[in-house]
Amino acid sequence: MTGPLTPEDPAEQPLHHPGGDAEQAQKLVKRVLAWYTASLAGARAGGHDPAEVDAWRAGRDQAADDLDRLEDADEDETVQIALVYAARLKALTES
Repeated sequence: MTGPLTPEDPAEQPLHHPGGDAEQAQKLVKRVLAWYTASLAGARAGGHDPAEVDAWRAGRDQAADDLDRLEDADEDETVQIALVYAARLKALTES
């Protein structure tokens, strides 16, 4: 018997998780949206590059649009959104 796949085994993980793709995608988009919102709230104190703040606003707006888009997305689009936001979350939290 084998155990569950871990994030270290991405090549072996199935692309689709029946019933869970939409939920997983929503969680990822919401986490990215929360990161942008918190960053923008912190930017109000000043000291941030205006171009960076503008990029955060654009990212937040795109995340909000993509969260809405998930409501009508088919399975493939849902998976693509999840992949994009998993990568974005990783990049945002590692910087």
